[in-house]
Amino acid sequence: MKKLEKNKTDGCIPAGKLSKPARKPVTVLHVDDDPNDTTLLRVACAKADVNFELQNIGDCTEAMDYLSGTGKYADRVQYQFPGLVLLDLKMPKATGLEILKWIRSHSMLKHLPVIVLSGSELQEDMHQAFAGGANSYLVKPPNFSSLVNMVKDIGAQLPKGGASRSSV
Repeated sequence: MKKLEKNKTDGCIPAGKLSKPARKPVTVLHVDDDPNDTTLLRVACAKADVNFELQNIGDCTEAMDYLSGTGKYADRVQYQFPGLVLLDLKMPKATGLEILKWIRSHSMLKHLPVIVLSGSELQEDMHQAFAGGANSYLVKPPNFSSLVNMVKDIGAQLPKGGASRSSV
């Protein structure tokens, strides 16, 4: 298997979908430090046939730069403002809860939908996520089929087109 590059855009729009009128995919920022989880989500997204484009970030600081449109993420053509953030809780440097708090403290981001997607089933983690402003809390499913179904459910709830904000 070839090595995955961090921060690479993972398109989830199958190549054979050219006959339908094209609609702009929703950008989904996936923040997770585990490359295995990132790969599984990317493949599940493709299998689920959803109209969103993943931007994978494995580091909290980079997630903040992405959302702010700063540094290497200043190019909003390449790094579209997300319509949704999928956020893991347990990460090095800063936790998902710290990123969530940061997101909710910025006026341009406070209404951005954030789904915590975590392996933790602890009630305390769920409580803290909702108290911090998460829109939803999903436990990472135990198998690929369940992950594909979860991605389909997420895709069905997304707005029909990308968000368009420039920066924080």
